[in-house]
Amino acid sequence: MTTHPRTSFALLAIFTVVVSFYLVGVQPEPLVVTEAFPAGLLAGAWLFVPRRLHALFFVCAWAVSAGIYLVLDRDPLVALGWAGAAVVGSAIVAHGITRGPERRAALLTEDDLRRFIGQTFLGSLVAAGITGALASVLGNTQWWVAALGVGVAHLGTYVVLLPHFLGRPRYPGVAPLAERVVQWICTVSFTVIAFLPLDLGPSLAFGVIPFLGWAALRAPMRETLVQFLVVATTSHAMTMQGLGPFAVDPDGTVLEAEMITVMYAVWVLACGLTTIPFSLAVGVQRRESWQSRQEQARVRQLVQSATGVAIIGTDAHGHIDLFNPGAETIFGYTSEEVLGLMPSVFLTHEETERVATLLSTRPTFVDVAYELASGAVESLDVDFLRKDGSVVTLQFSMSRIYSSDGKVLGYVSTGEDVTSRVKRQQALEEALAHERLAVENLKEVDQVKDALVSGVSHELRTPITSILGYLEMLEDGGFGPLSGAQVQALGRVKGNSNRLLSLIDDLLTLSRIQDGYLAVETTRLDLRDVVSTAGHEMLPALEAAGLDFTVEVPEEPVAVVGDAERLGRVVVNLVGNAAKFTDRFGSVTVRLEVDGDDAVVAVTDTGIGIPEEEQDQLFDRFFRATSARERAIQGSGLGLAIARALVQSHGGSIEVDSQVDVGSTFRIRLPLEGTLSVLEQAGGPPLEQETAGAVRRR
Repeated sequence: MTTHPRTSFALLAIFTVVVSFYLVGVQPEPLVVTEAFPAGLLAGAWLFVPRRLHALFFVCAWAVSAGIYLVLDRDPLVALGWAGAAVVGSAIVAHGITRGPERRAALLTEDDLRRFIGQTFLGSLVAAGITGALASVLGNTQWWVAALGVGVAHLGTYVVLLPHFLGRPRYPGVAPLAERVVQWICTVSFTVIAFLPLDLGPSLAFGVIPFLGWAALRAPMRETLVQFLVVATTSHAMTMQGLGPFAVDPDGTVLEAEMITVMYAVWVLACGLTTIPFSLAVGVQRRESWQSRQEQARVRQLVQSATGVAIIGTDAHGHIDLFNPGAETIFGYTSEEVLGLMPSVFLTHEETERVATLLSTRPTFVDVAYELASGAVESLDVDFLRKDGSVVTLQFSMSRIYSSDGKVLGYVSTGEDVTSRVKRQQALEEALAHERLAVENLKEVDQVKDALVSGVSHELRTPITSILGYLEMLEDGGFGPLSGAQVQALGRVKGNSNRLLSLIDDLLTLSRIQDGYLAVETTRLDLRDVVSTAGHEMLPALEAAGLDFTVEVPEEPVAVVGDAERLGRVVVNLVGNAAKFTDRFGSVTVRLEVDGDDAVVAVTDTGIGIPEEEQDQLFDRFFRATSARERAIQGSGLGLAIARALVQSHGGSIEVDSQVDVGSTFRIRLPLEGTLSVLEQAGGPPLEQETAGAVRRR
């Protein structure tokens, strides 16, 4: 059952007040300033408060905290000063560890850890400055004693309490239940022993740290943090009862009491700043290791099940170390026969020279392989020799495999048997060559060209669809786990397949636009339907990318004349671009509004932006912005050119407004129904002759 945020905040506020009464009330004599006020709970409470209520919460928290001090017979100025230090410091910490207004504070990465430690130190330092300044005015103790005592005590409470309010890696511990029980017993028992009046000195207390490290290494992070909280609570309770190496001597001086309490806070910090980073590092590494094993298992199964695709892997020196069943079927060799050989055994010298000419490199196998692996071409039709001496044509691609430090570990190549397709293509090309000599009618030539594009597109889609089908089965776990090398091979196969499918669609659309054959429906439609449908289509992808996605449409219908499918593709294209160039936790907004006689669709993102000098070229074919190339963001450079052509075919226009590192806004302007329609511009029948297209709401 989920607890309402307001209920959680109320319970936290009550708990904070109770703990504050306890911690301030148990201060032993002759302490004056060093009090473990629960600033960590205050910082956690700040995370529940909306920004608009921060000022009100600040006043209330200060008043309640000061009231606690006053009830416990503190001087009014001390009560106001110490309470103000706690509230101001906790506000600084809570604001600093929260990145952006929509992101919940977390301890998930090393950056989060650095931010957490830095902000807790900053908040404690500000609190120390406030109390030190007040102490110098009041003269109740030396200013540096007050600053040191309050600063270290606040820092200790942040380290003990605040991590429980932050998001953490969710991973299971590797220790069995019996080991965890033993570990708990050992940790708590050693803590109690270390704080018994045995006069063994503070050094024994530091022996608790290895036990907390044991938990960090073997148990989930949540359990480790709870165990650290139990250790801190137990040790504090025993210390306040006059037990352990950090107990205050009632007969000692004020300075001695303050310093021994500061030493206790330092001990708590040593435990926390050892346990928390260690537990976070272990959690992140364990999760990455688990993900790596899962991906390796999926790739291994993919390679073994891809019987229609030849997948050949080599080591860094080019010797074959992977030869999947698909390669065995296509080449006629068994894996045992080719392992350790060079792939050059499958190529004739003539074919090597031909490919080298295409790639503009030297006619040696090493140079050809190097050029293919460099990504100069995504794929190439290459003729290979089978074991029986026959020739098979493969649509062939090769990629390098890198280690985490950028070192080349080997190479992986994939090939699909396209012998039949190549023969048909060659026959078609020959037929077209003869046809061009005999046919003078431009219309017939265009029809042949369209047939060629359609045939090639179909032949390319069929094998890619088959590959993607296997990928879906692998992702569903239908073939078991995969190895790391196979994961990398799978990623390249999947990425290249999806990119090729997208490129084919874009090229076909662009070809129709250039030839003037792009069919555009001209019906009355409500543009709100188009925008909403596109938003629903893109929502899962944007949520998976960690982006805040908003679609805003007016209450009244926005009637235009056009093709809902084509306009929807434009909106989807622009939203997809916005998501691709926006970092995680950013936002994408689609807004539809009416501006005079135009309907305006604005797609706004908080992405990397586009340099001003490149904005005029954005809608040119194959143009890609410098920022996209530098970040290696995939794309063909055709999407915006197609979007502009589709919008112009509706009598509209598209424009961009962008700033680097701020974001971009693409605006589509379309004439409203009642103005000059696209159909009338094209010289078609008047709108009154169209079928009545009532505005529909989904």
